[in-house]
Amino acid sequence: MCKILKILLASLWLISLLPLAAQNEHAGTTGFDTLKLYYNARTTAMAGAVNGIPKNADALDFNPAAILEAPNRSVATTFMDHLVGSGGGSISYVLPKNRFVAWGAGLRYWNSGSIDRTEISSTGELIETGESFGAHSLMASVSTARFISPALDLGASLKFIYDTIDDASASAVMLDLGILHHTVNEKIKVGLSARNIGFQSSYYSSAKHSEKLPSTYTAGISMQLNDQLLGAIDLSKANGENFVARLGVEHQLNPALAIRGGFKSNAGDYYMGGILAYTSGLSLGLGWNVKDFDLDYAVASYGDLGISNQLTLRYNY
Repeated sequence: MCKILKILLASLWLISLLPLAAQNEHAGTTGFDTLKLYYNARTTAMAGAVNGIPKNADALDFNPAAILEAPNRSVATTFMDHLVGSGGGSISYVLPKNRFVAWGAGLRYWNSGSIDRTEISSTGELIETGESFGAHSLMASVSTARFISPALDLGASLKFIYDTIDDASASAVMLDLGILHHTVNEKIKVGLSARNIGFQSSYYSSAKHSEKLPSTYTAGISMQLNDQLLGAIDLSKANGENFVARLGVEHQLNPALAIRGGFKSNAGDYYMGGILAYTSGLSLGLGWNVKDFDLDYAVASYGDLGISNQLTLRYNY
């Protein structure tokens, strides 16, 4: 177990060097970017490093195979206060029927807030119109996970997203696929997922310009270092982005209280020279359990762009 801890610490050191890499030249070329957001406070606190964590209802949007054998049936709702006046929320349901089958469903909502409308003059100057508009996103999903063998679980999610910007709208249909591998060492799990694989079903304009989906491929590993300490590392690649590494840790102080932390390597995308630049990519969180309820809080830094707060309430029964 000491070797595993050394690997985890070495990985953290390597991840800390990755923000030096330049932003991908294709950044911003995909549509439906709200698919990249996290809608769960525990996941946010651990920087999204959840692909390899087993029995995990919080992995519904990341690796559907991981919801198999979740401890309880549960209903969860999340409130998210995001950047520049934007925000959103979610509601999800996970039903672990038995060792062999689990089901899940989710609904996600995001609102950009009010955006000032401007026009461009003949000389190229921006002109304030005094008007505003907004953007919204609504995503629905259904998921299932299945036992394949003592070493392998599979999962899949079918998703539909509907986006609006001002008076235009577009939609897409997607599939997520996930694998959870139980290694010989029962404390180590490996997760693989492919998310947002699909097609655009309606378009923002009559020209039917196709928006490239932010398809994302992720490999993750989780390590139960001891009864109280969990570590997880993910490496993912999305369309229009460089490889992103994520590190998450969770320490169970007692049965009722957990503390969490995380770091993601694309922190350099948010460096703007301000005093908060060096906090970019970091996330922290707490989790409380009171009888049948879990209350999770997370804060994630986007450097000088600001911070994102999330609060998740889960009822287990």
